[in-house]
Amino acid sequence: MPFTNSDVHDWAQMALDKYNGGYGASDINLNATVYLYGLRDGGNADLALAVASHYLHCRYVASMTYVVGAIIGTVAVVDYDVILKLIEKYSGELAPRFGKAPVSPFSPWMIAWDMQGLSDGVADFMFCWGNVTLTAPYYPQSGFYPH
Repeated sequence: MPFTNSDVHDWAQMALDKYNGGYGASDINLNATVYLYGLRDGGNADLALAVASHYLHCRYVASMTYVVGAIIGTVAVVDYDVILKLIEKYSGELAPRFGKAPVSPFSPWMIAWDMQGLSDGVADFMFCWGNVTLTAPYYPQSGFYPH
């Protein structure tokens, strides 16, 4: 694994902490995602930062639209982080680029973090109301992350 789970957690938690307590869950997720994308577009090519931004993006999508968002997010993860990145890895063709940051390479660990973001976003939608404090997991896991 070319990054550590603790680094992904640290990036995601740092971004969440910038907005925790003053917004609802989906707004925190959106603001934290935009903040991390800004760091990436500013030239930071840290792979753990890329994974954390994907995690928070997936968490935001699911926190906004519940199961529909989780379904759409799953399709997007499979299309972009699996199919397109595998095409790039084995053919040399460039995957579509969104923003100024370099495209991160295919990684099953990134997919695990993406799926964890979708799971956490569904939990945010169901359980986090009002001005909340969100936490990021220390590693991707199969169940809902306990908030």
